[in-house]
Amino acid sequence: MKYRILIVDDEPPARKLLSDYVSKTAELELAGTCNNGDEALRFLRENSVDILLLDIRMPLMTGMDLLNELSDKPLTIFITAYEEYAVKGYELDVIDYLVKPVSFERFKKAINRAIEYLSAQVEAVESPEKLDYFFIKTDTRIVKFLFAEIQAIEAQREYVKFITPSRKVMSLVSLTGIANALPGEFVRIHRSFIINMRHIDEVQANEVVIGKDIYPISRNYREDFFKKLENRKFI
Repeated sequence: MKYRILIVDDEPPARKLLSDYVSKTAELELAGTCNNGDEALRFLRENSVDILLLDIRMPLMTGMDLLNELSDKPLTIFITAYEEYAVKGYELDVIDYLVKPVSFERFKKAINRAIEYLSAQVEAVESPEKLDYFFIKTDTRIVKFLFAEIQAIEAQREYVKFITPSRKVMSLVSLTGIANALPGEFVRIHRSFIINMRHIDEVQANEVVIGKDIYPISRNYREDFFKKLENRKFI
């Protein structure tokens, strides 16, 4: 499995170096590079990524400003020449903090930490049979879900809400990280929504109806959604 990564840095040499590091890392796929926060914000509103390599001091919009604008934040690694930003960076729950110039060894250490975190977001109990359930951590509990019971999953800023016919549970995880762990009946239809196709009642133009709830289908996920829908058996 490859994790999609976006590089945001206003210095061309830094973008080139980090891109080279990504190309040397088998677990990563370069989603793109951006030279400022505004460009990155537009990219992230239209595309999903797993990991964000983010410079802090940039013109127009700082890295911290960018994170504050995002409702579904990718797992973030700050990169900067200014060590005094470290404390503030960790207040924003970034996974690591790299100081320029960044060596490949230090880059790999940060990436390995990010991948370990992403792969552990959905925790399942080991079983000799195929798993049909998983566990999610909340603030005070560990909650079990059957895959089959989940109707939809919604990103709400830094939290994700799991929706079933009988309950709604919030967890401090990434929607992208959750998407990587879900079975095939789940499909992302919007940067803020994943739905379970088994629960679909109707599809109306650019909306999916599940029970009393309506979920929007965005342009960027429309093709993939309808392709999966067509693969279901029609009578």
